[in-house]
Amino acid sequence: MPNVLVLGASGYLGLAVGQALLRTGNYIVWGLARSQEKTKLLASNEITPIIGDATDEALLSSTISENKIDIVIDTTSEYRNATAILKAVTEASKDRIRALGKEKSLSPKLGFVYTSGSWVHGSPQSRISDLSPVGNRLAQDKPATAVAWRPAHEQCILAARDVLDVAILRPSAIYGRGSWVWGTWWSCLLEAKKSGANDSVKVPADDASMTGTIHVDDLAAAYVAAVDQIDRIGNWPVFDVLNETIHVTEIMEAAKKFFGINAPLEYLGTMGNPFLEALSLQSKGNSSRARSVLGWQPSHGEFLLNLATYLKAWEASQEAK
Repeated sequence: MPNVLVLGASGYLGLAVGQALLRTGNYIVWGLARSQEKTKLLASNEITPIIGDATDEALLSSTISENKIDIVIDTTSEYRNATAILKAVTEASKDRIRALGKEKSLSPKLGFVYTSGSWVHGSPQSRISDLSPVGNRLAQDKPATAVAWRPAHEQCILAARDVLDVAILRPSAIYGRGSWVWGTWWSCLLEAKKSGANDSVKVPADDASMTGTIHVDDLAAAYVAAVDQIDRIGNWPVFDVLNETIHVTEIMEAAKKFFGINAPLEYLGTMGNPFLEALSLQSKGNSSRARSVLGWQPSHGEFLLNLATYLKAWEASQEAK
């Protein structure tokens, strides 16, 4: 069975991806963890743990070589050190090609699946897809400030296809279980519930924002689909991954009702915060290519109808901290 190394394997997304790969019965899954405690989490989930920092180029390259890794999945959300990860994966692949070349042997390329995000699209004026340009003069809008560097990094990954088989997934806001993203908006409601105050609840968001949503298990399934087809995805291996696009005011009003809050909501805008700006974009993307090219089929829909379930899970995760 192919060996898959998940970077960020003990994290919210990485663990879900590792578990999804194991459920297929088609892969041996390895996970990089920074602490002994995290290795226990991985081992308990049947993921073979390796202690180390994904941004340590020498360690990552040797890990790939020594464990005969076939595909690397980056779920780390590294910002400053994303280049180091790509460099290590690329060098490991080049080392493999050189070693085989000495024996005049050929083999499949090393696979690399990178986690980007829908924020690279900014807030386009009309519908876009993962074929739409990002980060250049042809793009409908500039990327969110927090990820302004990411389109260039995507280009570096695509440029490495001479030695790597690559896929780039761009998920929207991930929900389900203990998603940290939604805490930015839901924490103010939880605090209002606990305090019982009747003053307006201040929400750090733009009331015009529309966010794309994707359940963590559906997103993990997209990674499995990408890994399954990593050597035959085609000329443009970039996929937006979302299921529904919902107005922030609809989400917050439904969440307010769940928490039993009667006070009005006051939207403060993004206050110059790059992360809040990214959360308050107006999503106009879709996942038609992920469905048609990868055969991906999400199973979680009707976000608002099932919101109580997701809020209960999120609230429980906050209490467990």
